[in-house]
Amino acid sequence: MSIQKPIGMTIVRFGLLILATAVALVAHGAAPQPAVGDFSQIVGSRTGKLTVWRYADNPSIFVFDFPGLAYQGRSFNRITQFTEQQITEPYPRVLNEQEMAARLAAARRSESDFAFGHDVMVHELVQFFNFAQRDKIPLNQEELVIRDFLTAQGMMREWRGFWQAVQPNNVILSIPQTQEKSAGEPLINSTARYAILLHEMAHGEYYTNPYYTQYCQRFWAESLSDAQREAFKTFLGKYNYAIGLDALLINETQAYLMFTPDPASFSARKLGVADEELEAMRDAFRKGKPPTKLPLRWNIGE
Repeated sequence: MSIQKPIGMTIVRFGLLILATAVALVAHGAAPQPAVGDFSQIVGSRTGKLTVWRYADNPSIFVFDFPGLAYQGRSFNRITQFTEQQITEPYPRVLNEQEMAARLAAARRSESDFAFGHDVMVHELVQFFNFAQRDKIPLNQEELVIRDFLTAQGMMREWRGFWQAVQPNNVILSIPQTQEKSAGEPLINSTARYAILLHEMAHGEYYTNPYYTQYCQRFWAESLSDAQREAFKTFLGKYNYAIGLDALLINETQAYLMFTPDPASFSARKLGVADEELEAMRDAFRKGKPPTKLPLRWNIGE
């Protein structure tokens, strides 16, 4: 025989949970309510503050739009390290602040240029928060904003002391707004912003469009040569991606190959192939008619 909780007690606890959530949002500086925007609206915006967009063409995608790379880094660097760069750890875990700082120093990176954009699924964020809670790793204020945003938007919830995904397949992206170069902050011009957003949107497409995912998997396995796959593994390994994860390799390959129109981030030289070979790979990808509405050709700075 099951024991039912008294209705009054349930209401009281629910009210306390709402109150606790509200207090947390105030304490950590809540992320704003998402605004709906298409690609052009997002890429052309510069609000000077943290803005969250819900992508009009795919409402499962949310974009955190930061007025500064260091701000973005404090929010997402540890999350990305946890989801994409678990290379030397014997088991998945969240690095503490000191360990993350040491990683940045060893890679000759800073809080600002560890990554210029980020992509993560809600179920991965839930795992990040649960592992941090398990190991008693304190979250910083910016990470708490992300956690509270997901809770407020109904994408995850706390259940019996653990975080639980409610909308596990939603995608959270992050990009920087345009900015001048300053001490510790690289230049982000309109061309770079366009390239970063397009690259991250490609990840969103890979996560949310199963037909496109299957296309990319076939392209990786059947259209690229062994040498070309090795070239991408080497390229991604230089940026500390966990190249032992095939899904990550395929996802990053499609995003760099087709949706990174910034030679400062990706080029034939960086990949270690001739210009003609890179263009041949791109042509092969297009000729297969991938099932996506993302632009397979682009104009820099559009």
